[in-house]
Amino acid sequence: MSFVTAMAKSAPIYPIIFIPTFPNSKDNSPQIKPSGTGTAPVGASEEQFGKILNHYFGDWMRSQQEILPHGHERPYTADFLIVEPTTGLHLDIEVDESHCFNTGRATHFIGDDDYRNKCFVDARWVIIRFAEEQVVSQPARCCRVIANVLAKVTGNTAITKQFAHVPSVTPVKQWSNSQANFLKKKKYRQGYLPAT
Repeated sequence: MSFVTAMAKSAPIYPIIFIPTFPNSKDNSPQIKPSGTGTAPVGASEEQFGKILNHYFGDWMRSQQEILPHGHERPYTADFLIVEPTTGLHLDIEVDESHCFNTGRATHFIGDDDYRNKCFVDARWVIIRFAEEQVVSQPARCCRVIANVLAKVTGNTAITKQFAHVPSVTPVKQWSNSQANFLKKKKYRQGYLPAT
């Protein structure tokens, strides 16, 4: 694959970060820009996390943005998109849950998103994937990760100053398909999501 990951392939740990190769260090704009707002269902934790992202990143952040990779008939929808205005860097921020409440189907397990990730990275979007439990219990820490990636790729460290006293995010292991099914039986998501 033509992308670099910050995590080892054998033991994925959230946050999982994919950074494409940019031909010009001063221009991080993508090869494919968003094609509009998507209609994908919003996850149980995404509304609240979107408010936190908006607090820290303001008008750099948009939710539910679609990308249509070359040769595809249907677009993918990013949970959140952050666009750094100086370099045009696009960050796809994903919130991964182990299973879907509506269908009960295991999701975001090891290998499940590999092709999707490749499409985004080939389009020169940075991807940051968080486990849902991280954005629920540690939203500011997740935003610190985003700010650090922005600083690393663009060289502009100003965005990181507001996170000087925010601790590092607690890592979470990515689950296998069978572990996702076990977490569903255990009602794991219900244990960290607020009651509605």
